[in-house]
Amino acid sequence: MNTTSIDFRFLLDCDTSPLIIFDHKGHILWLNEAAEILLGYADHRELFEMALAHAPRDFGHQTTLRELHYRQLSFYAFQVAYNSEEWIALRLFYRPKAKEERHLDPDKLLPTDVNLLLEAAIGMFRMQHDRPLRLLADQDLPELRIDQNSFSKLLRKVLESFREAEEIRASLKMTIGEFIRIEGKRYPILRLKLEADRRITREDTTIEELANSLQILAFCEPDSVVLDIPFIR
Repeated sequence: MNTTSIDFRFLLDCDTSPLIIFDHKGHILWLNEAAEILLGYADHRELFEMALAHAPRDFGHQTTLRELHYRQLSFYAFQVAYNSEEWIALRLFYRPKAKEERHLDPDKLLPTDVNLLLEAAIGMFRMQHDRPLRLLADQDLPELRIDQNSFSKLLRKVLESFREAEEIRASLKMTIGEFIRIEGKRYPILRLKLEADRRITREDTTIEELANSLQILAFCEPDSVVLDIPFIR
């Protein structure tokens, strides 16, 4: 068979490993679909700098084993390759995930106005801590089903981690085109993001465990916490 008839670009585009090709100035020449998802969470300039820093000295390729995390995307290694001074390619390799059984019983969850729970949690936080907090929220969100007591506890834990911040910024909104899969069913994501100049991180494990019990994905960083909440109706 003549290999020139094979559409290698198609194969690379449908590969699940993110692949980005930069020019010598850091502009993106080409990327596959997996890389488009990655760039929703990572800065392409930082990826370019990482590629330059780990490129082989001469033309060829080099693989580096390193843990990389961009929100829910986790990688265990990346490869840098080039055979021209005009371009350089970066490919990242996902860390395999153990199969995670997520169970859901909507009948045990109460219809909830998330805005009300969030405002109540913020009110309690303000009573205990004199910290400016700006909230941008969609007030027209319909109700979703959630364990109200556990979710309120999670909100309090997250807010407490910002008790030493100078100013806290919070946003609550539906995402577009993103889903959480539970028991084979996809649920839209309601995203709560809190960020500040600094945060206390010693209870992040508790935050993540509590979020996981609610089917919520928690992403804790030194200056922010993001909760991806499945929008269960």
